Amino acid sequence: MTFYTLESGKTLSKRDFVRYFERKVFKTILDYKLITKKDKLIAIAASGGKDSNAALVALKHFAEKYKFKFNIKLIAVAIDEGIPGYRDKLIKNLRELTQHLDIQLKVYSFKQELGVTLAKLKPKIAKLGLTCCYVCSIFKRWILNAKLKQLKADKVATGHCIDDEAETILLNQIKGNAILLAKLGPKTGITELPGFVQRIKPLYFVTTREVIAYNKALNLPLSLKACPYRPETLRVKIRNFLMQLEKHHPEVKRAIVNSFIEILPLLKKHYSKQLKQDKRISKCKRCGQPASAKICKACLLKEKLGIK
Repeated sequence: MTFYTLESGKTLSKRDFVRYFERKVFKTILDYKLITKKDKLIAIAASGGKDSNAALVALKHFAEKYKFKFNIKLIAVAIDEGIPGYRDKLIKNLRELTQHLDIQLKVYSFKQELGVTLAKLKPKIAKLGLTCCYVCSIFKRWILNAKLKQLKADKVATGHCIDDEAETILLNQIKGNAILLAKLGPKTGITELPGFVQRIKPLYFVTTREVIAYNKALNLPLSLKACPYRPETLRVKIRNFLMQLEKHHPEVKRAIVNSFIEILPLLKKHYSKQLKQDKRISKCKRCGQPASAKICKACLLKEKLGIK
């Protein structure tokens, strides 16, 4: 019975689609050396959403298939920002999935780490003219990196797929952020820097449509609900633009990413030299985490929001 139809028109059964999906993920991991023999603990940044669920299961299957080559342990790490009726439901599903996969789950929250939830911060964020997405992303990265260092994780895998990367490439091009473009790719960052846990994207070359199909094929807890705090940002506008363009040019996102991959080594080489010369990365004087200034963005944001 046909389960999925590829862009080429070829049809796949449910079993064949799962194999097709995982082959693409495994090939990305191996081709780009996202996981090496030196790695012992791979964390998965898990949200309970479709992307990180797919990453969790695919990495579990990768670890089982390549156990003769890589001796890795997996751990799921989730950050609960405190959005009632949204994140709590996703984390409930995540707990059930990680228990089924026999993967340890660590959940950290804004309430524990900052003393306040994002819901409580929302009025202050609006008064400052900021967005919840901006504040949430800074605090999540800050908490996640600190916890990953405590856990002694070698890498952290995210659920970003080709759709996300195409959006981010266009976003940074529109904003003129060439140095941020250099930080993209299946393995993020320009160079490996002390204090940072390397981020990897095993789903880099699969599409959102394929991620949804993978969730359905394996009966994973699938939620397509968008974050209720997400505003109409430039990223969302770019996402909608690409979706419209894709109707007439199905390969547009893949073309954007594939052409970007060709020039990425040159970008990384150029900005790697610049970073070494500038010596921008140091330690935040307040929290001790890596920062490009005396005080990191998270600590400055805490001050603005009156968080002690």
